[in-house]
Amino acid sequence: MVSVNELKTANPGMWTDAADDALRAARKCEELAAFARDEVAATVRQCWAGDTGEAARKKFVKHADDYEAAATSLKGLGRTYDDLAAAMTDAQRDLNSALEYARTRDLTVEDSGRVKLSKPVAVPEGSTEHLEPVRHAQGIIDGALRKATSADVEAATMLRVIDGLTRIENPDLVREALKGDSPLAIALRLAGGNDGLHPVNVPAAQIAALEKAARETGMSKKLLLAILWQEQQWYQNHDRDGKGLLPGFGRFFDWSLQRTLVPDKSLGITHIKLETARAVIAENPGAFSLGDGKTLNDLSDSQLTKYIEENPNEDIRLSAYHLKGLQEPPYGATSDKDLFVLYAADTPDVREKNEQYGDESGNRGGDIKTRGENWDKLSPHLDDAMAWDELSDQERQEAIRQIESQTPSGHHVSIDPIYATGGPTTGTGTGTPEPGTPSPSPQAPPTPPSEREPSTPSEPSESSEPTPGPSGSAPSPAASN
Repeated sequence: MVSVNELKTANPGMWTDAADDALRAARKCEELAAFARDEVAATVRQCWAGDTGEAARKKFVKHADDYEAAATSLKGLGRTYDDLAAAMTDAQRDLNSALEYARTRDLTVEDSGRVKLSKPVAVPEGSTEHLEPVRHAQGIIDGALRKATSADVEAATMLRVIDGLTRIENPDLVREALKGDSPLAIALRLAGGNDGLHPVNVPAAQIAALEKAARETGMSKKLLLAILWQEQQWYQNHDRDGKGLLPGFGRFFDWSLQRTLVPDKSLGITHIKLETARAVIAENPGAFSLGDGKTLNDLSDSQLTKYIEENPNEDIRLSAYHLKGLQEPPYGATSDKDLFVLYAADTPDVREKNEQYGDESGNRGGDIKTRGENWDKLSPHLDDAMAWDELSDQERQEAIRQIESQTPSGHHVSIDPIYATGGPTTGTGTGTPEPGTPSPSPQAPPTPPSEREPSTPSEPSESSEPTPGPSGSAPSPAASN
């Protein structure tokens, strides 16, 4: 979320200037493309006949396509900066209006956008009329920050697409990639890598359980994926399915620690504490029933610990219900990032800081700051992976094929969704080979000796050499008469 100070000090004019620069460069590329295609290539066609001349003409046409693709990318960059500047200008105007309104009515506006009275006001019991200015300013500021944040996210997303376009030489594919969330645009963002973040290394069964838990509790899929990423156990880095020797040892080790040295040990793939799990089960007995009127809370600590460690799907459900409970009260728990932070430490101080700073992590301290920054880094990669997950297999295959066509022949193609989404994620380039790449021989390879057909003796001809006699010498003419 864009903060009050960030929006207040933003300089939309810089983005407008950048847009103008990009559009000037685009026009230059268009001129070069037209010159290469309409003049040089046409002249070569007329003046240089034969195969060599045709090859030269095609090369100039290829240069024209390259310039056209660059021009289209630069136009997309210019539009992105223009749209960002326009949205930020509108949001900044609304914010400044609300800040002036708040100043004249002795209201305080915090960096998160929270508005409150600067000092207590004596009013009749039950009256809320004095809060009307607070509500009015709050509504305008919230709208301005939402508009600025949305523009910032959209611009960042499109800039990642445009970065991927540096590898695309086909103008038609460039235009397709610039169409919002086209499959190709999503694939290009994923092909840019995960900025060094580890994957959410769980099998498809856990992703399906997570989606079910999200529907069951109303929690967002993105938030639950972020919890799985943040709390990932050491053994999950080596074994996605969780059925090998290392996961078995890891679960036994956690169970042993909880039973001996660390009674408050966090458990399972979502790192939920036993005390927290029991509280969640008590608040939602129907969701964790064992039948016969019993719930998971009827298990002993040892049994419940083992149950959580050995049933990752139920572990995910417990965490989903826990996150749902963190929303009550809603103070300091209004966004997915708030809940992501509260999952680690639900204290009055953390909730107050969530209200004070909103989604801004820079002013936080210690582990909470690190956790908030993790959310900021992880968030766009989760968005891209979820967008890829929502595509059909056919759409994903076509996007991979399009990237393959723009990748030098033989080179590996890979996209990296941060969690396993199914469908293709790799391929092999089919584009123009890089200079210096050996070309295959146009002739068929020689047949190995073992596969050759046996030769058949041919009849002697008049031009055949005389056959040597038994002594090794050629017969004399007289002997042949």
